[in-house]
Amino acid sequence: MEITCWICDVQPLSDPALFSRGMALLPWEERREQIMRFYLERDRRLCLGAGLLLAYALRHAGAADLTLRRLPNGKPVLAANPDIHFNLSHSGTLAVCAVSDQPVGVDAEVLQSGDPEAAAFCFQPPELEWMHQFEHSAYPFTRLWTRKESYLKLLGTGLSRSPNSFCAIPGQDTPAGCTFHEHEKDGHLICVCSFQNNDIIFREWGLLSEGIDCAEDVITESLETDECSLTPNR
Repeated sequence: MEITCWICDVQPLSDPALFSRGMALLPWEERREQIMRFYLERDRRLCLGAGLLLAYALRHAGAADLTLRRLPNGKPVLAANPDIHFNLSHSGTLAVCAVSDQPVGVDAEVLQSGDPEAAAFCFQPPELEWMHQFEHSAYPFTRLWTRKESYLKLLGTGLSRSPNSFCAIPGQDTPAGCTFHEHEKDGHLICVCSFQNNDIIFREWGLLSEGIDCAEDVITESLETDECSLTPNR
């Protein structure tokens, strides 16, 4: 089994003509309505970029019918191809989409030191202790957070389950069996979580100035794989 994680820089969508072109090409009316409910232009760009990236990634995976339906937990799936699993995330200027033939979760975050109050609420004491070893670095908070969120998205629960309910310290030997793949891109950290130690490819899809339908597909450099897994508290 292989996971492909697609990465897209949404900044070209700041061009009004390209944004309008993208809105016209987006195959889901529900997402168009969601985009226009955002007040900030940057949030509209992120939401549109993520939707266009999803459509491209699903077609690349062989889906001809992009009709979506939602599971009882709210997670979207392809109505005609439920065996194609996908997950979306966006932050800063990047949208990412992980696609596989097995459940997968992905989170992307701008590298940041984080809010101490948020860390105290979301992280367990051992995680706080681990994080404080790197007091002047943005990586510890972001690494923990992306691991937690990608795992919860893998399960399909999202933040309806507390991120404080399990431990996600990198390198910790736990029996849960989840594997994390991390990739840094332009000041963002991307984390992909799966139930097995899968092969993974990070690829870039470009929104070019010539038009939204003129895209480039570039294989990125190698990936970093972390064998650490998560153990939910019982």
